[in-house]
Amino acid sequence: MFQNLTYFVAGIISLLYPIYILAIYKKVIRNIKHDEKYRLIDYKQTILIFWVLVALILVNFWNYGEPDLNFYPKINLINGVLVILILGFAYFQNKPSLIRSENEGALREKMRGIYFYLPSTKNELNWFMVLSMSAGICEEIIFRMFLFEFFLAFSPLIAAVIATNILFAISHITTGKKNLISAFILGLLFSCIYYFTENIWIAMLLHITIDINSGVLGYRLKNRASNMNN
Repeated sequence: MFQNLTYFVAGIISLLYPIYILAIYKKVIRNIKHDEKYRLIDYKQTILIFWVLVALILVNFWNYGEPDLNFYPKINLINGVLVILILGFAYFQNKPSLIRSENEGALREKMRGIYFYLPSTKNELNWFMVLSMSAGICEEIIFRMFLFEFFLAFSPLIAAVIATNILFAISHITTGKKNLISAFILGLLFSCIYYFTENIWIAMLLHITIDINSGVLGYRLKNRASNMNN
């Protein structure tokens, strides 16, 4: 059904990549908690891995046109409304006034599982922005487009969605085991958006917005804590 290169790329993404993540995630967490310089190192390595995987997918697509990757945005009223809502969410979630003394503790507790991975310096924040944009673009191409369409050729829709988002969740285990369920649920949300809107760019935009919001919020919380300690 598919060319050999397509199976090769699918094997890397669905087998080798998750095995690699599971093999190193404990070491990554341990290194970051022991020495924060490893946080930035992991940001850069993750960005590189994302774009290498996407490059493989695009080379395969340009050569064989499979699976069918629909990059053309579908423009209609519903999609336009979704974009406006996402941009509004991004604006209000990134307002500095979101963090107040009365809710600071609750916000910190809510982010406890991923707090160690979030940026604490301006340089880290800048790289986290690049990581967030790379994740939003690359992971949607990797999981929502390529892997989903590949699985869909061999399995029912629900099975393809579940399998895709299990792998998506595993790829986020570095941010903590407790983040697996939330990553899976977010993956389902992105999959639904992509499937029903037929517009990968909306899923990408929401993905980027959520990731950037987490980074900015974590950075502000850490800086508030640092200023209070000083």
